Amino acid sequence: MIFTTADDVKFIFDTAHSAHGATVASPILLDMSPPEGLSLRGAHWVDFNQIVTSLGDTVGLVAPIDNLNQAFAHTGVSDKRPIFIIDDSQGLAAARLAWTLALCGVEQTHLVDGGRAALLAAGFETQSSPPPPQATPSLKRLEASPHLCTAEMIREGIQDAQQPWIVLDTRSEAEYLGLDQRSRHAGHVPGAIHFDWQRCFDPKNPQYLLPDEAILAALAAEGITPEVNRTLAVYCQSHRRSSLMFFILKHLGFKAVRGYPGAWSDWGNRDDVPIALPQTQRSA
Repeated sequence: MIFTTADDVKFIFDTAHSAHGATVASPILLDMSPPEGLSLRGAHWVDFNQIVTSLGDTVGLVAPIDNLNQAFAHTGVSDKRPIFIIDDSQGLAAARLAWTLALCGVEQTHLVDGGRAALLAAGFETQSSPPPPQATPSLKRLEASPHLCTAEMIREGIQDAQQPWIVLDTRSEAEYLGLDQRSRHAGHVPGAIHFDWQRCFDPKNPQYLLPDEAILAALAAEGITPEVNRTLAVYCQSHRRSSLMFFILKHLGFKAVRGYPGAWSDWGNRDDVPIALPQTQRSA
């Protein structure tokens, strides 16, 4: 799971297109942008709404495996081929797709820094119609995936006396402090470190990430480094912003990182988990 520049992706696909047809190891381009206008050459569109589902007020849950396989059926996705994913939303949709694929054992994924616009600026070819569908093996969701966590796992993890989990809240400061309430309860997971996902982007060019060393320095200032031998759980409101943070952390070399589907729309609507506010804490 790494970020790739648009120029590198263009070179990879130009080289692949000059070969004779798709091979077992040829790259796949997935586009999470709205299907409007010209398609990027060879890009298979994936519907974001097919990879997530809701249950009551809890949103951003992982869709059933049948829905996932339907979403990927035309793409050729497998764990044997490198997959490049783009969107037009700062990587939020693309990262959620990459995290979802990781739950199915597909981890050879690349996000394109700058997304769809960066590929177009790099001169990536377009076409007026989508590419023909490719044969796609059925995927299986790995229920015990090391990339997944639940509210129960986080509650137990933060109470681990020997190696408590590090929990990263990637929402805005107002959400973290409980000033922007988007669920029945406001606040944050007790002990969670606040790290707004937008801190990873260049303020002068907000569609692009800061250099790796700058993001690592910002994380290190919060006591988070790849050398820390503890599980790192990330969450936001529905696991889009935190999916991006998950991917960034994996790109930067962090090993034990888990994402929380449902995120605060789950935790913040429950009465059986602890919630922290700046001056008060409700214990479950």
